Amino acid sequence: MRNDEEVWLRYGTTAAPIDEPDRTFGHVNSSERRFGTFPTEFISVVDVGLYEEEGKILLSAVEDRLYRRFANGFEETEFADLLDVLRERTLLTEPEMRVFVLYGWFDMDAERAAEPLDCSAADVEAYVEAIRDKRDRAEATAAIPFVRE
Repeated sequence: MRNDEEVWLRYGTTAAPIDEPDRTFGHVNSSERRFGTFPTEFISVVDVGLYEEEGKILLSAVEDRLYRRFANGFEETEFADLLDVLRERTLLTEPEMRVFVLYGWFDMDAERAAEPLDCSAADVEAYVEAIRDKRDRAEATAAIPFVRE
């Protein structure tokens, strides 16, 4: 890929929550933000432009052959479809689900997640705390015997 614009792939966790454990959640920051999944193995074959500790790859620095490999393997995902997965499995509110996907699955920090959510980083951080609290309470509840075993 050769152009003047820096194009970054920021990636998060494996896509196991949507039954694709060999793929990783990622979003491409270019002129148009795109969310999706890509084969996890791509991370191990990139040798330039990889900032693994930050979870990002400078796609515009990747050689054309590898870029084509990435582009062919990237599957765009509608954000609403990811929310539907959560809606079926959790009791999170709609705003919490949006934060859960961006912050948790796509590994966005509060500041980056705030932009597509049209809220402040402080709001995102508050939702993260609410999600953690709900998870802690759910885990504690699950540990309490409910019926005779």
